[in-house]
Amino acid sequence: MRAFTILALITLLSCTVLAEEKISRGDRAKMRETRETMASLQQDLSALRGPEGYPKDLKAVVDGNLRDSLPKDGWGREFAYEVSIEHGFKLTSWGSDGKAGGDGAARDIVWTSKGELREMSADEKAAYEAKLDELRFQATRVVARKRMIQVGSEIITYRRSHDSWPENLEDCKRESEEPADLAINRCFDDPFGHAFALRLLPHDNFAVVCWGADGEEGGLERASDFVVTERDVRAEYNKVSNDFWGWGGRYDDTDWRVQNLADDVLRYKQQAGKLPEELIDLTRVAVPADGKENGTAQPIRTSLPKDRWGNDYVYVRTSEDVFFIVGLGKDGIEGGIKDNKDAIFPKPGTDPAANEFDEGWDGAVMVKPEQDDNDILVEVANEWMLDIIDKLKAYKAEHGEYPASLDDIKDQMVDKKIPNDPWDKAFVYTLTKDESGKTTGFTLTCYGSDGAQGGEGHAADITLNQDSEAQPAPEDENPADNPPEPEREFK
Repeated sequence: MRAFTILALITLLSCTVLAEEKISRGDRAKMRETRETMASLQQDLSALRGPEGYPKDLKAVVDGNLRDSLPKDGWGREFAYEVSIEHGFKLTSWGSDGKAGGDGAARDIVWTSKGELREMSADEKAAYEAKLDELRFQATRVVARKRMIQVGSEIITYRRSHDSWPENLEDCKRESEEPADLAINRCFDDPFGHAFALRLLPHDNFAVVCWGADGEEGGLERASDFVVTERDVRAEYNKVSNDFWGWGGRYDDTDWRVQNLADDVLRYKQQAGKLPEELIDLTRVAVPADGKENGTAQPIRTSLPKDRWGNDYVYVRTSEDVFFIVGLGKDGIEGGIKDNKDAIFPKPGTDPAANEFDEGWDGAVMVKPEQDDNDILVEVANEWMLDIIDKLKAYKAEHGEYPASLDDIKDQMVDKKIPNDPWDKAFVYTLTKDESGKTTGFTLTCYGSDGAQGGEGHAADITLNQDSEAQPAPEDENPADNPPEPEREFK
């Protein structure tokens, strides 16, 4: 076995050396020479740049007495040259094979007014597109969840006005054609193109349901369903209030870059008459829409920012006029707390041009209510458990049975490990079996704040299975200690 391992390593190292030697030493020297020549031509073209832009033809460097003759690339071929609205100009060497495209020494070398433009290979582009597609899906889930919370607030407003729950979501829509009301009504459709559903629950509660990307009940991964309840709506309302009064903690979801990008998108639309197709358009001169005389005289941005973890911001368009900028936090997926918390602007249900916060403030300073951190940790435990359950279901769909232990799905988790519960205790995973010994499902248990089986309040066990949803938080033992908040319309 040891001899086989050594042989395998030798083979792997040999393959690595061969891969590195795809570009010969001679071609590397020619590539370096080509780049040096293109950099010097960049300086010449910059010197010849006039009010109308860069020269139309590369021969201008000879006509302008900057050179005696046109230089060639390292392989003795002429450069391709064109004026570019986006880059000023593009100067191209077709590499060792003299043809467009290719890898290794045959890969094109492209130079612009800002230096070398490294264009992705087919494989790199495919990998990037796959990553971008996943980011857009995660960002779309963020938009969906925020819209569901806004719909939930409309349901609560209906309940307060009519002393009963609505029969369907259509009853909660606003009749006005004002921009603010139209923005609210747009929230009743998910960003995947389907309508949300309403489910009335026991104990005077409700759930707003998104059926996932496929718009149908059930499913895994992108087709998986998710819900928002009254507790989610109230948590969002309290967060907005806290941020307004300056009570927001260090890990709120504010990110000034998100709002700045959204402002630039609106500026692009104002000048070009349409929304950009993608964020990179903000770094390009805009082509005006039909009926619009002028686009942008120059790009709105020279580059796109990244968040403080180096991740890209995501641009989600739900129609010709509606868009969102989303930051997915450190983990790059929807949901999460602290560093993993998402940021979004404009807030779904608001008109970006209008004042977003309207609480009818009368000038009185409110006292910040006391908060039990365990209330939040119970919600976090539920969310983490539901995430683990999604991975368990995906494992069964692939292998035909549930895994023997949680370690079998750790590679599917963030950081490649199963998280402990919010109180730093391990989740308990148990397979359930019928009388014949056949596996019928599983249970996933969190032992609550005390880490011990049993208990009440926040110490009560949270047990989910393959069919269950998150359990409601325990009710306060002394409701009088937490008087109800004054009735307000959710915004």
